[in-house]
Amino acid sequence: MILPKIVAIGIYNSDLAVKNLKVTKKRTTTMFEIELPIDRGGVSYIDEEELPITPDMIICAKPGQTRHSKLPFKCYYIHMILEEGELYESLMRCPVFVRPDRMERYRDIFIALCRHHEQGLENDHIRIQSLILELVYLLNKDTKKMVYGGKSKIGNRNAIHAVIDYIGKNLTADLSLEQVAAVAKISPIHFHNCFKQATGRTLREYVEEQRIKKATNLIVSTDWTLTRISNECGFSSQAYFSHVFKRRLGQTPREYAKGVFDQYEKELP
Repeated sequence: MILPKIVAIGIYNSDLAVKNLKVTKKRTTTMFEIELPIDRGGVSYIDEEELPITPDMIICAKPGQTRHSKLPFKCYYIHMILEEGELYESLMRCPVFVRPDRMERYRDIFIALCRHHEQGLENDHIRIQSLILELVYLLNKDTKKMVYGGKSKIGNRNAIHAVIDYIGKNLTADLSLEQVAAVAKISPIHFHNCFKQATGRTLREYVEEQRIKKATNLIVSTDWTLTRISNECGFSSQAYFSHVFKRRLGQTPREYAKGVFDQYEKELP
């Protein structure tokens, strides 16, 4: 199992961090940002979703999403990098806003994360990873309850799972909303709502993400041209591929490849 790289753990208080600011600037996230609000106040905006900030919710922002907040905002937080693996897939399926039943356990986890992070003792990093595993497990379990609770939604769950599998195997196909909804045998509007609830992203965002993920692997593992890579990943042209790549990762495909190979050369003995 691939474990996350911890970037930051702590408590954020906008009254101390950004005095006199009413709304934070929009920014694109580069990692997972999981937060548990401590007090009521303000509004959290992530992509096209917004929700008043309350202490009975978990915020799960994902890499590549656009977010900002109306202040005040006080929360426990953990920021971490995951690019693949089971934990990555579980968090990517999580909605950006979750209202769990067991908030006390979530609070205990965040408090313990802060304590072990601050102590920095010999085995604290092991405890931190175990707490993260429990956090992701609870989010995954509560997400399934929130999205799929009730017998009438079992069919939607199976349809979404089948679509995710279909997308992974057919990245070069027509993956428009109408086409994919037809594969799921659900109306486009209903499919859009179900898919976003299940994954936390629109179909277009998810497809782009999977295509870019495949592209990054091909860039570093083959000597293919960018034109061939863009075709293999389902982009309509190299120019559009480069545009999406830079929008999502903040650099062009060539810049990405150079960065990876430069890092590899530095690590050579």
